[in-house]
Amino acid sequence: MHILMTNDDGYRSPGLRILAEEIRKMARVTIISPEKGVSSCSNALTLRKPLRLKKKKEDKNITVYSLNGTTGDCCKIALEYILKDDLPDLIVSGMNDGYNTGSDCLYSGTVAGAMESIFAGIPALAVSTEHHKEEIFLQAAAKLTVQIIQKYFIKQHYSGILNMNIPCIETKKLNEKQIKIAPLGLQPYSNIVQINKKEQTEIEFIMSGEPLNGGTKGTDVYWTRKGYITLTPLQWNQTDKENMEMIEQILKQNQ
Repeated sequence: MHILMTNDDGYRSPGLRILAEEIRKMARVTIISPEKGVSSCSNALTLRKPLRLKKKKEDKNITVYSLNGTTGDCCKIALEYILKDDLPDLIVSGMNDGYNTGSDCLYSGTVAGAMESIFAGIPALAVSTEHHKEEIFLQAAAKLTVQIIQKYFIKQHYSGILNMNIPCIETKKLNEKQIKIAPLGLQPYSNIVQINKKEQTEIEFIMSGEPLNGGTKGTDVYWTRKGYITLTPLQWNQTDKENMEMIEQILKQNQ
């Protein structure tokens, strides 16, 4: 099995490194990841400057490249050039440092990396953890992620995109019994826009914000705040099918 890995935290990130070390035990791994963190890059592509790809490592079952671009750039170059004649069986994006639940998926480079799988017709998994730096937790999260890969993508041949979020809970609880299958929820924030400096003709802002707890009951936002791991099937098509007929009727009213 050949797995393409990427992320938006950069190729040096602990989450990517530890997950890759676990995956390489069961599959051949190619990593193409940004040379530095590009969090919240969403599906952005770099169109107005050259991109430089550098090979960083080639070892048993793992090859690592860095790219001075976004997560989307990494996947495009992987699928359209580097791996064009050796396409992966699966894309794994992460493990991200910080949740990518609910409406945050709109901004997430981690989720965007998984979404690039649609252009190659292959499945994908985006995986994120609550902010955590301890390797023992990340190693346990990586082992659980491999179990999910084996259960859904290898044994059941799941062909879609899954988004997985892992809270900071006791490592003994990082198992399938702690998983909730949940839809995306709205993730509100407070203090999103902060003034850093204000001058007569210019204002400098910092985009930040603190996530508010809660979320609609039953959503991924809700369950992760309750200490559960969440799995959410995703699709790229944002068409609001429920309102297609209503929009058509409105159009006919003015004709």
